[in-house]
Amino acid sequence: MKINKLLLYLNLFFLQSYLIRFKIGGFPTNLQEILIGLQCLVFLFAIIKNKTFIQTIKNISKHWIILSLFGLTIFSTLLVPIENKLDFIRHGKFLVLAGILTFIFIETFKTSDERFKAFKVAGIGAMLFGFFCAFYNLLGYNVAHDYRLLGPLDAAVYLGFYLTPFFIFFTIEFFKDTKIKSNLLYAMALGILMLATVSMGSLAGSLIIILLYLFKRNDNKTFKSKTARIIIATICLLVASAVFYLKILPTIQTNYSSLSEREQIWSTASHIIKTPKNLLLGVGLGQFQEQYAKNVKIALGHEPLDYYVLQPHNIFLLFIFQFGILGLILLLFCMKKNIQNIFNWKKNQPFDFHILANLLLLYFFIHGLIDTPFFKNDLLIILVLLMESSLLKASDKTLKD
Repeated sequence: MKINKLLLYLNLFFLQSYLIRFKIGGFPTNLQEILIGLQCLVFLFAIIKNKTFIQTIKNISKHWIILSLFGLTIFSTLLVPIENKLDFIRHGKFLVLAGILTFIFIETFKTSDERFKAFKVAGIGAMLFGFFCAFYNLLGYNVAHDYRLLGPLDAAVYLGFYLTPFFIFFTIEFFKDTKIKSNLLYAMALGILMLATVSMGSLAGSLIIILLYLFKRNDNKTFKSKTARIIIATICLLVASAVFYLKILPTIQTNYSSLSEREQIWSTASHIIKTPKNLLLGVGLGQFQEQYAKNVKIALGHEPLDYYVLQPHNIFLLFIFQFGILGLILLLFCMKKNIQNIFNWKKNQPFDFHILANLLLLYFFIHGLIDTPFFKNDLLIILVLLMESSLLKASDKTLKD
């Protein structure tokens, strides 16, 4: 199992390896697909060698998140015509790879300590990728018109979304034990990189989760200190000011801002979803772009800011469009369980990986109100992993410290 674990660490460390693309025999692929394929072979060899193959196969039934996403995809594919087959194949491949890697993660790392260690490896990989992005842009490659940090990605918000869960993770780890200064250094580095993406969703979402952790963990002690209250109030004011001046004010004063674009996307999405069939069944896996391009001018009554929009920039709309009303029901159920798990956590209970995953999943749901943490290779892997870790067998005693 050692080789399996080492390769899994490698996969988590290089979550952005899908950016290294090439062809094999004329078929397009990328390094991430090769690594996950190799991971499958090594994992299969390990469970056969350890005589756990039958039990591992039986365990598939416990992974209801993965099974639900796969089942909804099959159900949608059977009932909804696919117009853009290339996007369908691409997004279907993302989902399968995320499900496979998450399954191997859960079945390989059985204890909370192992999962913490694995997530830390992924966090260090994210930090180093953030540094690479900074050098990439500083060298003059793929520089955004507003100089937001995005590296080789197509949008700064994706980089912010990728870095933020690990920023929250290392910040919480520092608060758990302030003697370990390396966690503070990692958190500071990731925080600076996250700020450079100018993602208000990342900034506001991470602040909410960290404050929630402090509130739950310290039983209000942090908030009873006058100095702490002043610091927290100042940070909240700065975040609110940043959101207003960087997002809201440009929307009021100019004809274009990210909020203006989102307003057009949500208006068009509302127009599409008025069709009963689209509400009940969705528009198909990865098919939102096709429907958006057809309907945006009709919905708005004028030329849009952009005809090319991959996702509806809202997690509720995303699940409806991908999977229909059943997808929305699944999302709402997961959110309900997620919030229950967080607020049922008591101070005297151990802070295991299950609680951490619930906090990070809540961040995804919060940020998901204005962006879509789905169908990007790295984000989808993290999201499915967190959904499984937070909602799958919450009472499993093997995960207690």
